[in-house]
Amino acid sequence: MGSSSAHWHLSARVSPLRRVLRHAEALGRLARPVNLLLITATSLSAQLLLWSKTERYYPPWTEWSWMLLSTLLIAAGGYWLNDLYDQLIDRINRPTRAMWVARAGQRFLLTATSAAWLLGVIIALNLPLRILILHIGAILVLAWYARFGKRTGLLGNAAVATLTGMVPWEVILLSERTTYATAWMVPLAIGFNFVRELVKDAEDLPGDQTYGVRSLPGRISTSAWSRLLYALWIALIGLALMPAGLYYVVWDKLPIPFITAILPTTILPLLWGLSEWGDYRFMSLTLKFAMVGGLIALWTF
Repeated sequence: MGSSSAHWHLSARVSPLRRVLRHAEALGRLARPVNLLLITATSLSAQLLLWSKTERYYPPWTEWSWMLLSTLLIAAGGYWLNDLYDQLIDRINRPTRAMWVARAGQRFLLTATSAAWLLGVIIALNLPLRILILHIGAILVLAWYARFGKRTGLLGNAAVATLTGMVPWEVILLSERTTYATAWMVPLAIGFNFVRELVKDAEDLPGDQTYGVRSLPGRISTSAWSRLLYALWIALIGLALMPAGLYYVVWDKLPIPFITAILPTTILPLLWGLSEWGDYRFMSLTLKFAMVGGLIALWTF
């Protein structure tokens, strides 16, 4: 009896810790660590580009670090809230993600989202007003998207894509400086993420249709959707090459280093995506590789 009683007390002491660890693991997995890493890489690249290409400029590393932390908290909260609203849909589209939502619990995810956003705003209070307004606006957009935006089709996709463009833009706003390469990070981020949002809609079509979410791939015919996505994919290739074209027009000089870098790092993954047309998960992956490649290529300017 004494041994059984001791075992019961030990289990009672361990159980809360296990619960905390389970919740922490769920939050980590649902926060999209790869996406958060891409946000960090984009912001850091923008800051380092400004530093390396601007004379007599020393980055405000402390303010930038707080700004990045606020951005990551807001992004993570957006992912958690989106997964909370998508739990039923993800049981069809992404069963593993739905499982982690169930393990975390709806109330815990909502509390975690609120805490992350509140902390993000508190941190942003120490930053310039324009950054604070930007971050509050991002929270409002993410809350709207999770609850209503994904059902609006292109409007929701455009809103999320625009938020990704804010990552390098807020670095420009904080530093009050820009360079040719840094400025190009904004439209490239928006363009690539807009197409990626559409590809994800096509990937999620089975669950979306089951629960009445009418994204663009479900609203138009299969042939019209394929033509539209193909046109946008080709437009991405043009967008990736546009920094070279504009550079040549303005300075009458062909940026050979950029072209040499962009072809294998961005154009090749995009062409690879074309070769596996219809495999939306693979196409989404090639878009991520292409985005990282674009960041690398911009360093050649």
